[in-house]
Amino acid sequence: MKKLLLSISTVLGLASSLYAQDMDSLRSQLNEARKNRYPSRIAQVGFVPPLSTNGLENARVSNHLSINLLGGYAAALDGVEFSGLFSLEKDYAKGAQFSGIFNGVRNELDGAQFGGIANAVGGSAFGAQFAGISNTVGGPMKGAQFAGIANVVGKQARGLQVAGIANVAYSIDGVQIAGIANVAKRVRGTQIGLINVAETVEGAQIGLLSIARNGYRRFEVWAGDALYANMGLKMGGNTKFYNILAVGATFPTGDKTRWGYGYGIGTNQPLGKRNQLSIEGIAYQIHEEGTSWDYLNMLNQVRLSFIFPIHNRLALTVTPTFNVQVTDLETGEGIGTKWVKWDVYDRTFNDRTRVRMWPGLNVGIQF
Repeated sequence: MKKLLLSISTVLGLASSLYAQDMDSLRSQLNEARKNRYPSRIAQVGFVPPLSTNGLENARVSNHLSINLLGGYAAALDGVEFSGLFSLEKDYAKGAQFSGIFNGVRNELDGAQFGGIANAVGGSAFGAQFAGISNTVGGPMKGAQFAGIANVVGKQARGLQVAGIANVAYSIDGVQIAGIANVAKRVRGTQIGLINVAETVEGAQIGLLSIARNGYRRFEVWAGDALYANMGLKMGGNTKFYNILAVGATFPTGDKTRWGYGYGIGTNQPLGKRNQLSIEGIAYQIHEEGTSWDYLNMLNQVRLSFIFPIHNRLALTVTPTFNVQVTDLETGEGIGTKWVKWDVYDRTFNDRTRVRMWPGLNVGIQF
């Protein structure tokens, strides 16, 4: 088994190295192919195309320095360009574009784009894009994208994507960080967002809902002490890191029904030839006796789940827990209700918030 894992690790490392070499090789080839492609201009100043010092020649020359009151258009850029509204290159840009609204390059970018609203590259990109709304690269990219709303790479992305709402790439070797969603077919690295979607993950998905077609998925039902009946869904890119969505409740007894919903994270490791060990943490918000959503009434658990396979994915789980109740709920008993008859710690802070701790045990079935 160790030899197999070592072989897989070696193959993945080699694949990553070859991909990096491919990107560097592509960059070198493109740099070589661009040499002397267009007549160059040391500088050009313009209002809006073709009202510039290049005039009607703008689509046939490359600029080292381009300054435009409203917008600029040229065959290529081999330097830096500043425009009030937009900067457009018919072929490539090697250097930096700064525009109040939009930067666009038909083929490849080697450098950086700074756009008030959007940046777009039709081919490959090496460097960085910064935009108030969106960055788009049609081909592969090595570098970083930062956008207020969305980043998109049509092929392989190697580096970093940071967006206020969403990141999308065919594949990512690096990190995606989004306020809402990250999407990639293959992830070799990390996705951090409210929702993470991938087909294959070699790394970690960190978020409220992480979905991987070839990832880790388990459904479990178990009996516990504070919440008698529980069920949870465990999902993640792989066993190294997964998310847990859980609900639980006690048996109804008049107006004293207790129930809760929780979110957690976990990691699963082999324990011997067949058995497994999951280390998990879950935080529940508990509702009881007609409580409103405004009350702090939490159950926090650290779980060591021993998993004993029975048949295929069916397994018995035996899970020692350490529980921490944190509550400011005012009841007939004082601050907070007593969920179990034993505890190792019980203290009230500032006559308002009560903290109880106790060990527990959960037993369940995993599918």
